[in-house]
Amino acid sequence: MVRSMEEAASKRRAYVDQMRASFYSQEPGKAGSQGQEEEYKYSSLGIRTAIAVLIFAAFVYCDQKQVTFHQYKAEDVWKQIAWNPLPLEDLEDAIKIALESNGK
Repeated sequence: MVRSMEEAASKRRAYVDQMRASFYSQEPGKAGSQGQEEEYKYSSLGIRTAIAVLIFAAFVYCDQKQVTFHQYKAEDVWKQIAWNPLPLEDLEDAIKIALESNGK
């Protein structure tokens, strides 16, 4: 009984070692490539930042050169950015009035 448990444990260890070995390359030529693969991993933050910088640069260029795109100017973009569809002051006043009327 003890021997069979030891044999089963050794078989499990061998199986686990075999599975671990399948994830890592043991070949001498590829041993250094494991570290190199990690260097190629990157996030998309750099790409998104580069795109944002390019869009901003295009906006500044169009603003300086007075370039229009489908009849839109940089001034129209500024107006859309500055436009506030729901002023917070009005919303706060409406909430205060609603709370006062419910409290009575």
